[in-house]
Amino acid sequence: MNCNPFTLGHEYLVDYASKRVKKLYIFVVEEDRSEFKFADRFELVKAGVKKFSNVEILPSGKFIISQQTFSGYFNKENLQDVAVDSSEDVEIFAREIAPTLGITVRFVGQEPEDTVTNSYNATMKKILPQYGIEVCEIPRREISGEVISAKKVRAALKVGDFDKIKKLVPKSTLNFLQKNYTN
Repeated sequence: MNCNPFTLGHEYLVDYASKRVKKLYIFVVEEDRSEFKFADRFELVKAGVKKFSNVEILPSGKFIISQQTFSGYFNKENLQDVAVDSSEDVEIFAREIAPTLGITVRFVGQEPEDTVTNSYNATMKKILPQYGIEVCEIPRREISGEVISAKKVRAALKVGDFDKIKKLVPKSTLNFLQKNYTN
């Protein structure tokens, strides 16, 4: 997860996935190429999932959605109409990370609005089963017929629309945003 910032959509994905496995690992994208710094995103995830007893939060390191393995992820706005190859990232996860941690299922959020992430999900569905890893794509949580997204939170934050933000994020994220982004 990038969690730029952590939303009720992310919380929903964690709730769904944590009920289906004994141990759920959440890898937070470690690259500092998002609007929110890694340290802040990591803390927001920790605060947002503390109620789930079987969840462990880990930094993604250099081998899960990093500049080295999937540079296109960090230039999504300019690549929505271009085929992006994320196979190296998925292969490293399948060969090295999943076996080390005993991961047999990878949960991903459905992505109706971002073609780069949607392509990444498709690559996982193609490659991971070859390694005995199931891919479970979770439908996105919606509010008033619209998917919850961190992009919408960032847009609302730019104009100071905390009424909208309150509907999209958990209390822990709201508190962080109010503390750090109000005059």
